Amino acid sequence: MHGLNKAYLIGHIGQDPELRTTAAGRQLVKLSLATPHSRKVGEEWVETPDWHRLTLFDKSATFIGAYAKKGDMLAVECSIRPNKWTDKDNVTHYEVNLIVDRVLWLNGKHRGAEAKDAPLPTPPEDDGTR
Repeated sequence: MHGLNKAYLIGHIGQDPELRTTAAGRQLVKLSLATPHSRKVGEEWVETPDWHRLTLFDKSATFIGAYAKKGDMLAVECSIRPNKWTDKDNVTHYEVNLIVDRVLWLNGKHRGAEAKDAPLPTPPEDDGTR
């Protein structure tokens, strides 16, 4: 039997992405994505965001680093990678990393000064390097 290790999210970027290069020479972007979450408080429904930390590599990182801004809406397909480590004080930490495999831009138009109403370039296809 085969398994499935995917998360699909649609939300808004929480901060302007910053493109970095790893020691191995790969392009990398880490960002937070807010997805809506509704809950009932008394008689009213209140919408609060759930925050997800995403990591993008290579072509997807270069694309998002060049075009994305805080508040932009993305749809992402991610692989879920749990991580556990022990720090210098012997405290065990756990985190879940969401590694973006595919990204879809949902804003529609690019805001660049030179291309005010031009459509945004298409995100790159998965290059299979993850």
